[in-house]
Amino acid sequence: MNQQHMAAPGEKFVRHIAALSSMSGVCLAELLVGLAAGAIVLTATLETFNIVHRHITKQERDLAHQQDLRLGMGVFEQEARLASAESIATAAPDEFLFLANIHAQRTATTSAVVPGQSVLAVQDGSGWGEGKTVAVCVARMCELHRLSRAGQRASLTLAEPVESPFPAGASVELRNRVLYYTKRDEQGSLRLMRMVDGGAGTLVAGLERVRFSYRDNRGRATSEPSHVKRVVVEIESSRFAHTVVREVGLRS
Repeated sequence: MNQQHMAAPGEKFVRHIAALSSMSGVCLAELLVGLAAGAIVLTATLETFNIVHRHITKQERDLAHQQDLRLGMGVFEQEARLASAESIATAAPDEFLFLANIHAQRTATTSAVVPGQSVLAVQDGSGWGEGKTVAVCVARMCELHRLSRAGQRASLTLAEPVESPFPAGASVELRNRVLYYTKRDEQGSLRLMRMVDGGAGTLVAGLERVRFSYRDNRGRATSEPSHVKRVVVEIESSRFAHTVVREVGLRS
């Protein structure tokens, strides 16, 4: 009887330990399941965040590219309008070269100029760089010359003397050499480039195709620079399906 009473507490203890072991096993399994579920939720959340982030980044890049394209075309239109048929040197599908006074730098002679003269007395020649091209004009007759030295406050020095006489008050203006052309970068992406007096830079990057075409005064296609009255540029971007077209009338 006493042995039975003594054995009972031992059996209860064993059953208690077994119950605790069973409870511990269930809690650990639930913990592992919870961790796995949490990992799945976290992974899904991170993937969603990455998708949203990539979408926003693409939108930002597309907007920046669209802005670059709009600004680039604005620069092209503004400068092309300053060109004239007489100032065009190259009218090719991938290159447009002309002379224009893009910064509106001009002055006037303060005394008559005779043939053979290379130093012009002017109202203000300061800031005119050495090697720049200038046009000396009266009525519709002009001579193009290159500056042999930087302009002075009251004079401009030409690399070669003038051939024709010019009266006091004759117009003298800067003629920048403006070149628009295409170039591919190391990744094969096409760029529209802009060069002014030898200094080149990218106007618009990330393009698929750029093409210049030219129209005469009757709207017919022409490749003869002296007949060009309008220039058309067509651009296909790598980011947009549509083609951007700009048509610019030149100065008459």
